Parts: sequence; structure tokens; C-alpha cells
Amino acid sequence: MERILTLNIGATRLALAEFDVRPGRGPALLRYTFGELPEGAADAPETFGIELEQALRGMMAQAGIKPGRTLVALSGQMAFPRFVKVLAESPEKMREQIRFEVEQNVPFPLAEAIWSDALVGLPDAGEQHVMIVAARSDLVGAVTRGLLNAGCEPELVDVAPVSLYNAVRFNYPEAEGCTLVVDVGARCTNLVFVEQDRIFYRTIPVAGNTITAEIARAFGLSTEEAETFKRERGLVAQGGAFAVDDPDVDRLSKVIRNVMTRLNAEVTRSISFYRSQQEGNAPVRVLLSGASAQLPYMQNFFEEKLQVEVDFLNPFQTVAYPENIDTEQFGRDAFSLPVLVGLALRRGLTCPVEINLVSQDIVARKDFRRRLPFFGIAVAGLIFIMGIWLAYVGNMRGLYEQQGNGNRTLLEAYEGRKAAYDKVEKAAKTAEVRAEAYRTLLKRRMAWMEMLTAVDKAVEDGLWITRLSSKKSAGTDTVSGLNLSISVWKDLEDKLSRPGKTIDETVVARLAEQPVFGDQPKVNTKDQKLPWITSFDLSVDLKAAAEPESKSATNRRTRR
Repeated sequence: MERILTLNIGATRLALAEFDVRPGRGPALLRYTFGELPEGAADAPETFGIELEQALRGMMAQAGIKPGRTLVALSGQMAFPRFVKVLAESPEKMREQIRFEVEQNVPFPLAEAIWSDALVGLPDAGEQHVMIVAARSDLVGAVTRGLLNAGCEPELVDVAPVSLYNAVRFNYPEAEGCTLVVDVGARCTNLVFVEQDRIFYRTIPVAGNTITAEIARAFGLSTEEAETFKRERGLVAQGGAFAVDDPDVDRLSKVIRNVMTRLNAEVTRSISFYRSQQEGNAPVRVLLSGASAQLPYMQNFFEEKLQVEVDFLNPFQTVAYPENIDTEQFGRDAFSLPVLVGLALRRGLTCPVEINLVSQDIVARKDFRRRLPFFGIAVAGLIFIMGIWLAYVGNMRGLYEQQGNGNRTLLEAYEGRKAAYDKVEKAAKTAEVRAEAYRTLLKRRMAWMEMLTAVDKAVEDGLWITRLSSKKSAGTDTVSGLNLSISVWKDLEDKLSRPGKTIDETVVARLAEQPVFGDQPKVNTKDQKLPWITSFDLSVDLKAAAEPESKSATNRRTRR
């Protein structure tokens, strides 16, 4: 038996579960609990880790769950999906194509992103469908810090729609045709298309909080009052002559229906997009999930609008749960547990689609942990070898003492030669001093080449150097840096500048990146008198002479 934790991070709600997992078998639920996050907590990564840690500690204490290895799912709004096609070629060439698609489609710099991909289905007409999922690295880092500070080590970071897909595939293995999962959460609704080995999902910003906001506006209530009103008396109005005796509830049901009509419009558009752009089929069934899907008559509403079979997603058709559980409460909570089941499947089984947005430092920690047994074996072997060596030393000690007496006689004879050896040693030291002088000369010979190479790397094509001279330390002939005059055509200035920097700031930054220069280049003057040219003078200092030489310079000296 292995105990693992699964955590679903929503916009304002957390769901945590503990499972018993065994290789090759479905997981078994042991216990679960829910927690709350402040509104908009995930929008501030610098504090999100602290909020997550505090909420997680409280949830584990309340449910009696001990910290452990944790599998995490991010809300659909926290990650960016993209579905693309690449040529079905060798794995290496496909990786190159996927990398290119990531660079083209991810809406933020790759340096600020963590991304993962999965091949979807089999190649079709020489093309392979690929799903790419990316998240901001600062958000994933905040989640990682929050978990680690709470004593939980994240093993993988998935996204909720993919976990839903795996849960459906595991619990509905005989389902034929296309299944649409409508997961209605707090801030967003996940639409997940499940069709054999294919997956497609979209995240719609119409969900439970949208309903609450409309109720608050229509009835003049606070958000908290509107949420309570929705949970206690809310239902989805039906079409035709549907009416409720209580006028407030009747009005409430119509407000909810208006929001659901907006959501249905997005569902209809998503189905059309899936069929036209992803070459999928129309859904033959709909499975409802998520806390907001519990509103009365939600099932009837979608059956009326979509004209297909609508049911509630049951993630425990083939997943065990405790026999002594409160079935009534469990039945209400099951709406919020499919993502946790999908995560647990990743631990003991191979899932159809596997995404992992875990940061590289966690990957390194896992690699180190896997190597710990080998370290233990190495230490045990070292101790064994040391024991043998000590026994050997003990046995040989007596022999050494016997030989020592004879060696003393030989040593006295060798002492006569010591003077000659001292003379040779002195000559060797003199030769070393001379060699060091030659090395210094060679270093000075290469200094200018290194500086000019560094300047060439820092000054891109399109800029030209109009003056280059050396700076010397006060009172010496030692070169301490360079003075540069650089010009650029005005129409190339923006193209050659880094985002958020002027052309002179860009050159300064690139010079600072060169290992031969110090990190404080500065612009002395900047002249923009001519409307078609920008010119500026700058100075840059070499790094301290005492610093070690760069590896590249050492290699060049070796080759010479």
C-alpha cells in the first residue's frame, strides 16, 4: 500500500484527498476535505504560496490527513492550452516541431513559462495531433513553495481538464462516441471533449460566481448574501409555463436560467469549433460535474438545450471508497471529486493523456531521492573497504617495523645525495618563475582579442562603432577597460532594442553579459541631434585581474 495526496486548486476552492494506490490497480479513496482561498489569491503569485500553505495546513488538520507526496491539478484558467498538428515523423523531428509551435502559440515569454505536451490519438493522414499546456512559472513556483512549506512534496502538476478526461476514460471504458464533460466551477467552466483517444477542452469564464454576481445585482444583495440565497433556494427555471409559487424563488430561477443560457451559448460554440476545427463528432452524451452543477434542474436544462442524454459524472464507478462513509454527504461532494480521482490514476496506472508542469527543482529533488538507495550502497561499500584496509594495515604494521631498521641504513646513505636534489629543486623553481612570466605575456597577448570578441558579440549587426580606445588605470600602463562610440540608424533603433529598453541600455546590458567585462557599463553621452542617427559614447571596465580566466580563453591558449 502506498499513500498519496491529490490536490485540486480552483479559483477560490481547494479539494484535497488521500488515496491508497498500488501499481496496476485503481486507487481507493481514504478521506477527503475542502478548503477556501481568498478571492483572487492566484492572481498574486508573490503571496499565493503563503495563502495556499495556510489553507492546506488547516485542511489537513481538520481531516486528519498527514503531509505526503502530492499530485496537483491547476484550474483551467491557470494554464493555457493549445491543440496543434505536426507531421508524423521521427520523435526527434516531432519534438522540434512541437517546440516551434510552443514558441509561436504560448502568449507569454518561454523564459517565464513551464510547458508540457502530449500526443493525442494516432497519426491521421501523416499528421499527429498534439496538446500543449503552458503555465506561468511564477504561479507554479508559488504552488510548489506553498506545498513544500506545508510539508507536502509535489510529484506532478496537472491541469483539471486533463484529470477530468482521465477520470472519464477510467470510469466509462465502454462509452462510445463523443462525451462532453461540463465541469461548472466557481470562476470558470471546463468543457472537456472525450472521444476515444482524443481530447479537446476549453475553459469558459461563465460559472458559479457569474450566477452569484447576477443574483446580487438583481436583488441588491451582497456577494455573500447572494451566494447563500443561491445555495439554499436556487434552481434553474425550465422553459415554457414553468413557474414557482414563491415569487422570489421564481425570479431567482429566471436569473439563474439567463446565466445558464449564456453558458449554453458558449457550449454550442465550443461544439461547433470542435467539429469544424478539430474534426471531432457531435457529443452523444453530456456529463455534469463541479460544485455549481448541483443546482436543481441543471440536468433538465442541458437536456432541453442540447437534445442529448445528460447525466452526472460519477468518478467512483470503478474507484473504491470507504464503506462507512456518509453516503448522503458523499453524494453531494462527489461533484467536486472527479479531478482528484483523475490525479490519483496517474500514480498507479498509465493514463491516456499525461501532462506534467512540475518545476525543474522538484524534478531534481525526485532524481536525488531515487538515487539515495545507491548512495547507501556506496557508503556501505566504502565502510567495508575501509574495514578491510584497517585489517591490512594492522597485519602489515609489524612487517614495516622490521623493514624500518634496514631502511634507516639506506636512508643515511641517501642523505649524501640530498644536496644534489636541493640544487635540482631550486633550478626547477627558477624555471617555474620563468614559465609564469611567459604565461603572463601570453595572457596580455590574448587580452585585446578577448575584449574585441566580447564587443563584437555585444554590438549587433546594424550598429557601427565609430571609435574604440582603451582605458588605463591611473598612473599605470595597465588596460582597465574600453571607451566606445556607437551609432545606429533611427529606423533600426527599435528593432535592435530589447523590450522595455532603449538602444543604449540594450548595448550596456549586452556588454554586462560578456564575461570579460564588469557588470557596470555606463553611457557617458548620448547625441540625437541628427534626425536619422542616434549616437552615444559609453565606457566599460574589465573584470578584476585577480578573477580566474574564462574557460574559453584558457582553451584558446591551450590550442595555441
